[in-house]
Amino acid sequence: AERLADVADQRIEQLRTRLDVAVRPFRDGDFDELVAGWHACNRASHPYVAEHQRHTLDDARTFFRDRVLAECRVWVAESMVADAPQPLLGLAALAPGWIRQMAVFGDQQRRGIGTLLLRETLAASPDGVQLHTFQRNTAARAFYERHGFRAEAF
Repeated sequence: AERLADVADQRIEQLRTRLDVAVRPFRDGDFDELVAGWHACNRASHPYVAEHQRHTLDDARTFFRDRVLAECRVWVAESMVADAPQPLLGLAALAPGWIRQMAVFGDQQRRGIGTLLLRETLAASPDGVQLHTFQRNTAARAFYERHGFRAEAF
């Protein structure tokens, strides 16, 4: 089992290098860009959730500041390419035992960035994590199932 963990760690490091992406803790200076990307991602990913569609960017800022940052450890996926047009690529927010938020922004999806963010949350949660995703969010469900999660209820 330890050998498999070493192989997995090597593959994750190769993925980071290939993508030229770093995952790091949230910094105060990330706030505006990160929340704008997160808000846009939520609206695009959940067109069937009226509440997400009603939220304004100001609503998202308030929620992120008062709930996400107050209750969670937050990691940011950041492009390491100089002068990248979109330096922040996604985020993961972890409350004890729960992934509360996970988002990879727009055209950055399906490149391995979510895997890097998920790996960070799992490393910080030796007792495991739970999460919620909408049943209709088939892309998210497929992503989590590829990483060993299983649906417990619908």
